[in-house]
Amino acid sequence: QAFMVLCDWLLILSHQDSNNNEDAVGLLDYLPSTSLQEKLLLFIQEHVFMEEEEEGKEKERTDESYKLDDLHKKRSLLAAYCKLIVYNVVEMTAAAEIYKYYVKTYNDFGDIIKETLSKTRHNNKIQSTKTLILCLQQLFEAHAESQDNSSGVDFSSASFTNMKELARRFSLTFGWDQVKSRESVAMIHKEGIEFAFQGATGVDGKSLPPNLNFLLIISEFSNKLLKPDKR
Repeated sequence: QAFMVLCDWLLILSHQDSNNNEDAVGLLDYLPSTSLQEKLLLFIQEHVFMEEEEEGKEKERTDESYKLDDLHKKRSLLAAYCKLIVYNVVEMTAAAEIYKYYVKTYNDFGDIIKETLSKTRHNNKIQSTKTLILCLQQLFEAHAESQDNSSGVDFSSASFTNMKELARRFSLTFGWDQVKSRESVAMIHKEGIEFAFQGATGVDGKSLPPNLNFLLIISEFSNKLLKPDKR
């Protein structure tokens, strides 16, 4: 309840007209600091996306009505937080952490996450696209860290498969109008290629860039590219 009240309060404050209201100017000091934004996100991760088995194996509940009630509460919490992202109360980059769960929790929260993506894209197309790239880059880095360097990248692993599927879902959200999404799709490739070749050792270097396999993730968007942009 405290979390819901806080989200509502922050949303109200963000809509105050500070131009003609001296009291509103003072209230703007209460807009979330970086520390508070981090705590809000941590709360969502712990109370919405935490695995059921981690919530307490000693209290296994099979009652269907309890499960539905619990899901409704989680959806309400997530929706309240996503509103803060949509209305620029918290940084849009925070959405990257939410998007990571899109595939895994699609049945329960897919509609909320997809609507958040749609609304943020409407608000700021470029920043929204950068958030998608950030999400995929963070997942790739986490995947790379979990791999045994001597065995290379495991393309059949659950984490890599999840990344590919997430990129495919992101690609679908751009629809079929290639002209409308041209700038965003081109940016995804440009940023993705630059990320893939980070750490390259040059022509004489014998080792491949560590992020090279990120190109496999970015390729999920390639069918959206216009011919001039492919060149």
